[in-house]
Amino acid sequence: LELNEANQLITQSINSASIIQNAILPEIDCNKYGFREFEYLWEPRDIVGGDFYWLDKHEDWTCFVIADCTGHGIPGAFMTLISSTLLDRIKSIEDLSQPVRILNQLDEFLEDTLKLKRRDVSNFGIDAGVCCFSRKKNLLLYSGAKMNLYFKHDNNVQEYKGNKISLGYSQKPHPLQLSSHQIDLSDNSSFYIFSDGITDQIGGPKNIMYGKKRILNIISKNSEVEKTIFDISKDLESYQQNNKRRDDLSLFGFSIA
Repeated sequence: LELNEANQLITQSINSASIIQNAILPEIDCNKYGFREFEYLWEPRDIVGGDFYWLDKHEDWTCFVIADCTGHGIPGAFMTLISSTLLDRIKSIEDLSQPVRILNQLDEFLEDTLKLKRRDVSNFGIDAGVCCFSRKKNLLLYSGAKMNLYFKHDNNVQEYKGNKISLGYSQKPHPLQLSSHQIDLSDNSSFYIFSDGITDQIGGPKNIMYGKKRILNIISKNSEVEKTIFDISKDLESYQQNNKRRDDLSLFGFSIA
């Protein structure tokens, strides 16, 4: 009885934490932020999780961040709260048209917040992708830390790779040497970005990872973002079968008005 009561109390606490975590996630107003379409799959493996997204706009520039924090469950959820708060600080001191600077500033703030100067390494960090776009300039800029962006134009899908470096974990010399990809906006184009919780899910007849190829195949076949996200979600669910969920899931697709 005592064990059941303890489990109930823990579950109630985690459910309350889930409400708090959901409260930090931005509402998606397509007109406000300049999206024509915006669809996503965001599912914590447990009640709370370590993936989150962040969105803001300054003048004509919209900045969209997707991040995969260390772990899942309660530790991951704490990291999402810290990281979202740090991004709120960054928007007041950084230009929202500069994804490389945003990632650099986030890494510096994480080093300070996690007190990495007092220790060599920690078990806490983030993989992230930052998209900054302006319709007036007809331009999207992308920079990633172990996260890639996929650009679909007509039936072609192009990959823009993030750098093979995570934010946090250890103290690093700044500025980080991160790449910035410049993409001209065009009609009949859309963008997709996802965390490794999607690609690393085990399933299928051979019990292997879902992988990137299946996702890109579905993206290339569909013309609408909503149908693309729906089809990937259903295909992943079917692929997983009776296997346990390995990680939090984040998958985003959008086109720009």
